[in-house]
Amino acid sequence: MFKRVIRLAAAAATIATTLAVAATASAAQGFQLGFTDFGAFENATGVERQTALQHAKDAGASIIRLGMDWDATSKTKPPNLAAERDPSWPGYDWSETDSTVRSTAQAGLTPLMLISNAPAWAEGPNRPQVSIKYPAGSWRPSAADFGAFSQAAAKRYSGTYPDPDNPGQMLPRVKYWQGWNEPNISLYLTPQWTRVHGKLHDTSADVFRGLMHAFYKGIKAASSDNVVVTAGTSPFGDPPGGQRVPPAMFWRDVFCLSGRTALKKVRCPGKAVHFDVLAHHPYPIGPPRRHSPNPDDVVIADFDRLTKPLSVAVKKGTVLPREKKQVWATELSWDSKPPDPNGIPERLQAIYMEGAFSELYTEGVSAVIWFNMRDQYPYPDYQSTLQSGIYFRGDTIAEDTKKISFTSYSFPFTAYIKKGKTQLWGLAPAAGDVTIQVQSGSTWTTVAHVNARSNRLFLGTARVKAGRNVRAIQGGATSLPWKVFTP
Repeated sequence: MFKRVIRLAAAAATIATTLAVAATASAAQGFQLGFTDFGAFENATGVERQTALQHAKDAGASIIRLGMDWDATSKTKPPNLAAERDPSWPGYDWSETDSTVRSTAQAGLTPLMLISNAPAWAEGPNRPQVSIKYPAGSWRPSAADFGAFSQAAAKRYSGTYPDPDNPGQMLPRVKYWQGWNEPNISLYLTPQWTRVHGKLHDTSADVFRGLMHAFYKGIKAASSDNVVVTAGTSPFGDPPGGQRVPPAMFWRDVFCLSGRTALKKVRCPGKAVHFDVLAHHPYPIGPPRRHSPNPDDVVIADFDRLTKPLSVAVKKGTVLPREKKQVWATELSWDSKPPDPNGIPERLQAIYMEGAFSELYTEGVSAVIWFNMRDQYPYPDYQSTLQSGIYFRGDTIAEDTKKISFTSYSFPFTAYIKKGKTQLWGLAPAAGDVTIQVQSGSTWTTVAHVNARSNRLFLGTARVKAGRNVRAIQGGATSLPWKVFTP
């Protein structure tokens, strides 16, 4: 064993050169982390919110996904579309969003603004009675009104709009905008299905296609370099006629493609869907590399079920603009035990998290938004709340304590054997040198140095056998040990 360690150490210089070349060739994609946590970043105020944002920065997050409730902001119908596009129209109430955007920007974090939930006046005709099956704000939202309201929002947060609470200053800019939430389930968009000529038709895809086109037009009207992100889709579906359309099927319908493998362009109502970033919520069914047995569901390891149709749609012009799209995971998590008695063990949550990050990077995902940063208060019970944070919940945010997964989030590191070599992947706390060590008994021996680029990403290869523990070190920070294995 001791001789084996000596040989590994002697090979360090060669390995380091290999790693540097691999990193230069592959790190251009980049990989960002963020949080969705409406309780911590929106419902909290003052010092509590500032503390939450600092906790996010401490963990290495760069993006905070915020929610703008269209209904709450625009309870009264504007007199016309021109007024609806004007952020100064007196019927709007921007106060809560002003506060969250201001706080997020002051903390040095990037807001991703989600707009969803139509006011009753913007829902479509023949609306069924509000119910669990047809929730408020979901019924055939008006694309024209959604686009006009989104334009007003993007103008207000363009970086050039006066801050009403701070005379002489401008409200911060929001560059990233997400249109709607989980449109493939009836909780957010209805109807999901209708009968057309006696056959079930995925109506949600048609409604969403129109919403997304109008949203893109409105957001870009405020600033052409704004980035438009699609709604993140729910990962699971039901058979046709149910309350959930499987996400891969939903996106093929949005993209006006038929088939699952031999994809063909088909005629769709309305205009082609427009966006810059495709988003999805790949909640898992077990370990991060486990595939869903349903070919149209999409969990962590199944992103090719979305990216392959996307590539075809861009080529055929059913997705516009005709340029390469980024892919983001805008919700993802596992609950941990403790505190949830039905969650996965705390350490396993940490291991799964970094395994998910590296798997998603491999699949071309360039941003992951974790849901939540801190555990939710278990009311009415653990089963109906999320205990998925990287912080255990304290009586106040300042009293929250770190889980093991805090390290996985702030310094994720994995090592899988592929093609006879151990492939290293990670996000360092900062740019610069990262030391790779292998464990032998109670000691750790350096086997390589890699370089984390300005985006914190480091990549490379090493000759370490399966079953060995490796770790990454930068300054005073150390990743969790990772056991090398072949996936």
